[in-house]
Amino acid sequence: MRELIYRRDHGLCVQCRSKEIIKIGDVVDHIIPIRVDWSKRLEPSNLQTLCHACHNKKTKEDEKKNKK
Repeated sequence: MRELIYRRDHGLCVQCRSKEIIKIGDVVDHIIPIRVDWSKRLEPSNLQTLCHACHNKKTKEDEKKNKK
């Protein structure tokens, strides 16, 4: 699955690309975290390629938002 998503996103970070920055992505991230919705864990529409910096930022935001 990781390779499929990586190829779909051309190996680039989708967050950086949205800001017109070209950066290699090295993490396949769950858009909706699996702890929030386990059933979406393998849906390609819930997966995106991110660079480490964007992944770390998103993870912190997700943890803050989903803290109980």
